[in-house]
Amino acid sequence: MAKFALLIGVSEYSEGLRSISSATQDIEAMRRVLEHPDMGAFDQVTVLSNPDKGSMERAVEDLFTNRQRDDLVLLYFSGHGLKDQTAEFCLSARDTERDQNGELRISTILAASKLNKYMNNSRSQRQMIILDCCFSGALVQGMPIKGELNIQEELGGKGRAILTSSSPIEYSFESEDKDLSIYTKYLVEGIETGAADKDGDQLISVNELHEYASERVKEAAPAMTPKFYLSLEGEDTIYLAKSP
Repeated sequence: MAKFALLIGVSEYSEGLRSISSATQDIEAMRRVLEHPDMGAFDQVTVLSNPDKGSMERAVEDLFTNRQRDDLVLLYFSGHGLKDQTAEFCLSARDTERDQNGELRISTILAASKLNKYMNNSRSQRQMIILDCCFSGALVQGMPIKGELNIQEELGGKGRAILTSSSPIEYSFESEDKDLSIYTKYLVEGIETGAADKDGDQLISVNELHEYASERVKEAAPAMTPKFYLSLEGEDTIYLAKSP
């Protein structure tokens, strides 16, 4: 069994999307705990800071390709989560832009359906997705939005755990000190301090990490409601890190 992670942070955007100063700092903080031999102990951690859409999609494809069934594959994204004109969830990139009608250019976004295809084609049965982003799409002024967003339907599947910083109709926020986003701040804290190890078994599961981060987020930003989806075969959970 090997552990692979891809951390994507997009702070800089084209005109029409505000910058997110914390996104690139988020991925460095996540890298710190995932690479640490006494915490995440990941075999490979790839970091992408402000990638364009092409680079981002190639890295996502590489992450899920040529994996074994027992490999743990983690995709982390900090940036703008958007809905296109058909209400499909999309990951944004540095070059994400709209056309003259205010609609997202398909060639500049990574749609959930494309991401799901890479995940479905992977042999890994332990896939973890962490999305620290807004899902309302309202950050793009004037962009038409139709219908509701269901992350579980769009990205869910057997052998997957999905952690999101907010519900499909909420914004996500940066922390007051503008260092890390609120959600990532508590994900990192839960691992780094061992506080997320609720049962004291020296291991931090995705369930425990979500529970810890969710509780802290609700205290710091009541308007945010982190969400968690888990669907495994033959296992009760996925263990992400050791408790230091």
